[in-house]
Amino acid sequence: MPLKPTRHKRPRLVFEIGAEELPAAAAWAAARQIRELAPEALRAARITCGAVAAWSTPRRIVLAVEEVALRQEDAVREVRGPAARVAYAADGRPTPAAEGFARAQGVPVAGLERRSTPQGEYVFAILRSPGGPTIKALGEVLPALAAGLAFPKTMRWGPEAVRFARPVRWLVALLGREVVACRFADVEAGRRTFGHRALSPRPITVPDAHGFEAALRRGFVLLDPAVRRRRITESATRVARRAGGHPILDPDLLEETIQLVEWPEALAGRFAPEFLSLPREVLITVMQHHQKYFAVEDASAQLLPVFVAVRNGGSRGLETVREGNEWVLRARLADAQFFFEEDRKRPLEARIPELAGLVVHERLGTMAQKTDRLTRLAHLLGKALPLDVEKTGHLERAARLSKADLVTQMVRELPELQGVIGGVYARLDGEPAPVAGALREQYLPRGALLPRSDVGAYLAILDKLDLLLSALAAGFAVSGSQDPYGLRRAASGIVAIVLDRHLRINLRTFAGAALAETHPALDPARRSAAIDGTLDLLRQRLRTTLIEAGLSYDTVDAVLEAGADDLADAADRAHALWAFRRRPEFSRLYTAFDRAARIVPANFHGEVRPEGLEHEAERALLAALDRVEPLGPAGSRGGTARSSTDRGPGDAAGRYEQALQRLTAIADPVDRFFADVMVMAEDETVRTNRLALLSRVVQLMRPFADLTRVVAGEGKASPAS
Repeated sequence: MPLKPTRHKRPRLVFEIGAEELPAAAAWAAARQIRELAPEALRAARITCGAVAAWSTPRRIVLAVEEVALRQEDAVREVRGPAARVAYAADGRPTPAAEGFARAQGVPVAGLERRSTPQGEYVFAILRSPGGPTIKALGEVLPALAAGLAFPKTMRWGPEAVRFARPVRWLVALLGREVVACRFADVEAGRRTFGHRALSPRPITVPDAHGFEAALRRGFVLLDPAVRRRRITESATRVARRAGGHPILDPDLLEETIQLVEWPEALAGRFAPEFLSLPREVLITVMQHHQKYFAVEDASAQLLPVFVAVRNGGSRGLETVREGNEWVLRARLADAQFFFEEDRKRPLEARIPELAGLVVHERLGTMAQKTDRLTRLAHLLGKALPLDVEKTGHLERAARLSKADLVTQMVRELPELQGVIGGVYARLDGEPAPVAGALREQYLPRGALLPRSDVGAYLAILDKLDLLLSALAAGFAVSGSQDPYGLRRAASGIVAIVLDRHLRINLRTFAGAALAETHPALDPARRSAAIDGTLDLLRQRLRTTLIEAGLSYDTVDAVLEAGADDLADAADRAHALWAFRRRPEFSRLYTAFDRAARIVPANFHGEVRPEGLEHEAERALLAALDRVEPLGPAGSRGGTARSSTDRGPGDAAGRYEQALQRLTAIADPVDRFFADVMVMAEDETVRTNRLALLSRVVQLMRPFADLTRVVAGEGKASPAS
């Protein structure tokens, strides 16, 4: 049946999957997936369209596509037939071979086309299939999109074998005013949706896809997460201000709350002021992680005995809801106060023996063993950087206490406080401030939050490096998209901290020393594999980081090919090369290196004999080479580690860029050399000497970057991997 015309030039498509309450993360991920999958699915079905958007609420995942064509595009398929010399006689008339091919393809012989191919000239049949009604094609596309959504956990229900995050209860599929006939999870699509479960429990009929959001709003559902975010922020600020403060709108909690409500309504509640004696971190964690409440503070950033909760509903019965929330929070805070008081009966140092009963993994030993390894690594790093005696002592002490809070009652009840409560307890135990601060920062980075203290940064690196080395030495593997033990996350954390602090350290050398210290019985093959695996993971994460920062993939690959054992130095080289590629001098330097690299054999070894140089062009090139130095990284690549004298990555990258500029002085001598000299001379001695001269040109750049990996031109973006 043809679509009825609407006042819009092209109809809008709306596809809604209604379900039981979806987990917040699952709903958000599903909306993102369907928004990414839909354009390709529509293209594959030859359906042209405009903008694609997707949203989610706790009870629905919605796809909206603007300006959808009413008919599919025609399908065009080319079929190659016999060679032209076989298909046509000398006078140009078709042969039986051409006629038979045309008949088999259902086209007139006059419609065959002659085309040149790498294999010669052939005849082709062009087969065109007219596109059908879009609404019919969507009947297959939409269920396939729904079935293609992936969730960490799924369930089955009813007679069908479909798996989804939660049971599917209704489907809306509208193209303009017409229902798209389709079925998913034993549910037939229609035009009936549902609003808020409590405020609008009856079905809502949607007359037209363009009015979908308005229909939901009448049913007390705000479909757009941005609208829900604004409503939550404004109402939370309003009720907190009435209570004398302002809410701490934690970004993670705000995003989660947005996915938990369809019609948000904020309310303020109170708790007993005596609970303010608990550490700030404990109060906020209890409110945010356990109850999904926003804490409230005054103008001086002191917590008030007030919280803001967000209700999924209207203002009716709000006082009863407030009393219920206050009662629950009071019980939670009383528990936290009990745990805190019990934990404070013993210092962290006294809890360290209990770590022997806490197993990390059957192949990774106990937390007591990890603590011992971290303490050894702290001593090793203190000597390698080197750190002064006081800072080394603080790092070793922080390493020894780093996991002691895992056996406290507070962390057992509130795992989110690991590290944080350790820092609080360490401060109360009288430990030095750098030690307490390092305990708080050891699990960073978290999002964009990085360690701010030196000792915290070093401990965070060692904690992650120990995980990588120990796991890979034990035979763990990272494959595909799976990362069950957080090895990629650990590698990303190391890269982020090293680059943030511009820490110059040869991680390959340090990793070898670390394994010798912490796993002395490890056989050489497994030790080598663990080091290589660790450096490979770090290299991958560095590549991703640099590409996401805007550098082209070939620039990054060229630099990494020259070595990335020193992450900060590799990043400096990449930024310098990327900046220099935008200067006109780069093309001359690139050409000089490329010409030399193409002619020098990969396994060539030879020294230049100055007395054997016959031409002035040879002697001029040698003189130019003697005036410049190779662009090898300074400092750390030859040793274990060193403290950087650079103020930051910009200083080092700038010096590298200046060195590249100086290196362009060899471009003219190289051009003259190739113009005046026959490199591959018949005399082997002369030929070897000239290759040795060009080898020096290649070696100028090789420690810095392998320019053969650079794509000629500006450099192109590529997906990070």
